[in-house]
Amino acid sequence: PARASAAISVRGAREHNLRELDVDIPRGKFTVITGVSGSGKSTLAFDILFHEGQRRYLESLNAFARQFVQPAARPDVDSVSGLPPTVAIEQRASRGGLKSTVATLTEIYHFMRLLYVRLGVQHCPDCELAIAPQSPEQISAQLLRQHRGRRVQLLAPLIAQRKGIYTDLARWAAARGAQQLRVDGAFVPTEPFPRLKRFVEHTIELPLVTLAVNARSEPELRAAVSAALEAGNGVAHVLDERGRISVHSSRRACPRCGRGFAAPDPRLLSFNSPQGWCTGCHGTGIALHEFNAAETGEEAQWLDADQGSAAPCPACAGARLNPVARHLRLQGRAISELTALSVAALGRFCADLRLDQRGAAIALDALAEIRGRLQFLERVGLGYLSLDRAAPTLSGGEAQRIRLAAQLGSNLQGVCYILDEPTIGLHPRDNTVLLGALDALAGARNTLLVVEHDEDTIRHADHIIDLGPGAGTRGGEVIGAGTAQQLRANPRSVTGRLLAAPLRHAA
Repeated sequence: PARASAAISVRGAREHNLRELDVDIPRGKFTVITGVSGSGKSTLAFDILFHEGQRRYLESLNAFARQFVQPAARPDVDSVSGLPPTVAIEQRASRGGLKSTVATLTEIYHFMRLLYVRLGVQHCPDCELAIAPQSPEQISAQLLRQHRGRRVQLLAPLIAQRKGIYTDLARWAAARGAQQLRVDGAFVPTEPFPRLKRFVEHTIELPLVTLAVNARSEPELRAAVSAALEAGNGVAHVLDERGRISVHSSRRACPRCGRGFAAPDPRLLSFNSPQGWCTGCHGTGIALHEFNAAETGEEAQWLDADQGSAAPCPACAGARLNPVARHLRLQGRAISELTALSVAALGRFCADLRLDQRGAAIALDALAEIRGRLQFLERVGLGYLSLDRAAPTLSGGEAQRIRLAAQLGSNLQGVCYILDEPTIGLHPRDNTVLLGALDALAGARNTLLVVEHDEDTIRHADHIIDLGPGAGTRGGEVIGAGTAQQLRANPRSVTGRLLAAPLRHAA
């Protein structure tokens, strides 16, 4: 096989103010593109290299996929060779939706949800007691107390908020004598069964019996409860005369009030899902009177509006989740309590977490992913951020470093990462931390291309490309390339002269 090129070669670049620019960028190295503002740095990095990499990727997709994503136009350049897959991490204000947080952007929240589902203990939101198994006789007695003198219908839940058309399930129910199924709250015939929307989540219940609850019907009630629990895999639903559904479980119920709970699902802890979000704010955590369940929080009217005076949602106090989700606890703490911690504080919690042998085995992979991502956030100087910090409130530099931390955790190799001034606004101490993170990214056999003015970053680079000599029409040329030492010896390079003899400021 042909050997991979040792450099990215750009020939005849004329995009914007670039003037027939020719340049070679070493692969697998840390390269800085510098020069005066307006000299063409971003044009070379983003408009030429990133867009060409993106265009090549999109053109490699099949015709079906390309109809949804239109490939970008080819940049004005004669040729770009030796270009690996490109990933851009730009310096810009975050445009994440109202439901995006530091935890979701870094995928930490996804692993926390798995941890809670596997090891969390459900508590009753009303009684604050841990749930426990309940016998069919206890459930029947509870129904007699709550619904005496009224008619109820017992149903067995078959599908709980899953996507699909479920025609086979309807045929299965019809073969067992069922004439109807309750689909998303409405009764529909099993024959002919209506065609459901395939990519919409559906809840399907099997109606078993409708009866009046009284002492005479107690044997029939007990039999119906047992049948519903068997068909519903330990869960039965009861529909009362007002159309309200109550959940009863032989495996998971409150020992005081008898309220039943379905087995935890990762969607229970998602504030992007109706299963988990707070019904008062639909997962945004703030009081927005016109926000509704059909919106995602990424609409322009929410992103463009100033939410900094917005009060926390009174129903969830900013936790974003409904009461059932907030009462699933790990070592006595809800997931919203942990995401309210800073990156550094959650790291300490995870380090101090003590589990028994079974729990440690279950949590092994998820905890490793959480700890790794927290460490990457600290490596880029973001240990102070709380995990529930909303994406629209992040500064451009914070958002960029979050994306950088996510790439550090991806373990990709052979990629060309393009960054736009990642050190902007950083304290010198954090600058050192960030440079170490960039070294780690380049050290994983990736090409790192950074547009930067910062002196420490320029001196730290393996290779420097200095554009100029001026801005606009006076720029667009390579006036120096090489190491910092080679640049200092180049009389044309303004950057080289400043590296050789830094400006002295009056005391």
